[in-house]
Amino acid sequence: MSTSPLRLVRLAPDPLGLYVRAGRLDQKDLQSFITSGSAAFTGVVFEAKRVGQQKELLSLVLERGLDAVLDPQTQAMATVGGYAKGMDGLPWSKKRPHALEDLATAFQQRQMAEDIAKFAIQHGFTQVITPTHLLTGPEDPWLAIDIGSANALRAALERHGAGHVQLHYSLALSYEAFRTGPKRLAVLEQLRRAMVDGLWLNISSCGSDSSPTAITRYGDAASDFHALGLPIVADHAGGLMGLSLLAFGAVGGLSHGVTLGERFDTASWHKVPEEGKQVFGAKMRIYLPTLDLMLPRVDVERFFEAGGGRARSAFGCRDTNCCRRGVDDMLQAPARHFLYQRTHQVAGLGQIPEPIRPTEFLEEHLRPASDAALVAAKLSLPEDLALKASRQAKRLNDLRTTLGPYAKKRRDSSFARHPVTRVARGGLR
Repeated sequence: MSTSPLRLVRLAPDPLGLYVRAGRLDQKDLQSFITSGSAAFTGVVFEAKRVGQQKELLSLVLERGLDAVLDPQTQAMATVGGYAKGMDGLPWSKKRPHALEDLATAFQQRQMAEDIAKFAIQHGFTQVITPTHLLTGPEDPWLAIDIGSANALRAALERHGAGHVQLHYSLALSYEAFRTGPKRLAVLEQLRRAMVDGLWLNISSCGSDSSPTAITRYGDAASDFHALGLPIVADHAGGLMGLSLLAFGAVGGLSHGVTLGERFDTASWHKVPEEGKQVFGAKMRIYLPTLDLMLPRVDVERFFEAGGGRARSAFGCRDTNCCRRGVDDMLQAPARHFLYQRTHQVAGLGQIPEPIRPTEFLEEHLRPASDAALVAAKLSLPEDLALKASRQAKRLNDLRTTLGPYAKKRRDSSFARHPVTRVARGGLR
């Protein structure tokens, strides 16, 4: 007789979470998508330094009952390469990269928390990411400071009559510490002291291009944090990697940008900016969902031109609710195409009962993508695109081979809690 414990599952769980990060160029695209009534996501994340330029988007998000999430950007702010002059106007900025001694005392933590709380209340944010920093492991001195700052922010919001504003603890951790059991569990134990409403995972060098092994390790590691009893969001995670984590119940939500920000890459934070060198932001890409690929527009145009009718038929958007004119709309309105496809992918997974979600994901998402990649690899393409198609075919085949057995392994595992939407929380304050 089996002695395994009874596992209770939700047959009709809350919707899976999806937060969209508003970047430098996304305001008009997001406004249009939300206004069209297609915005089936949980909320929009605003970087603190851009709030002044994104007031119209912020007001629309609040009007439509979505969560408006403030990112105070303290992780980047404490690094030589992540700090930017655009942060100087923020009340908690030191007009230079933050150092440990700036926040070492409870008084300093309360002072920063007060500044962030007032900023969040002034602009009407419904959720705030707590001020945290990139950690190397459980012994990192930033960890105690970050937990103290999170609790100070909770107290500051309540003191100002804004206790309804939710807090998400952003755990920015090296991949090495995250996948190493003793280090991960030591961090988890300390996080029990944080008075927050959700946990957002930012794992260095993980994202949409992660290897199959990294995805399974991320899933196993994230599952340990279910013990906190909090909704868990994989921040800066997209593509089949993010969808896999949702399907297997490792996390209950995703957060990323519009065709960008699907990987937590901190490499530039550790580099001193070159004097006088102008830095340009990344350009929006085109999403090919059947291949799980993001490509620059020029490459997609070459792909469809060289691949001819077969490429357009197999990989062009054929959903008239998304792209009425097919490939032409994919190229001319890439943000809408991406947002529509991603929201439908996440919503579709959320409709599948948890006990069968992993196997359904493999059959309905991963297997078709793997098969499609083999078709793409056989097209007559320019050498550079042919190489990309070949590499993607191998990656997706490896992913399919790895995640099949992994789905069986996770059959009796717990499922992460989902973020609760603003409407479901019972108020549009």
